[in-house]
Amino acid sequence: MTAYLVVLWAYEGLGGTLPAEPTAGWWAQRWLWLLAPAAVLAVLVALFARVELAARRPRGRAAR
Repeated sequence: MTAYLVVLWAYEGLGGTLPAEPTAGWWAQRWLWLLAPAAVLAVLVALFARVELAARRPRGRAAR
């Protein structure tokens, strides 16, 4: 959902509007609403994977 909202805010920030009715233009934009959030999600996963992996690594000496 975060990736979808990022794309939606960027789209509207650039002056785009979502059509209310499913017209030919609406159908022509379907690729955007499938691929753009997927690309943003891939970036988010790559960024947060580093944080998650770093959190799992033991720091310093292990407690005995």
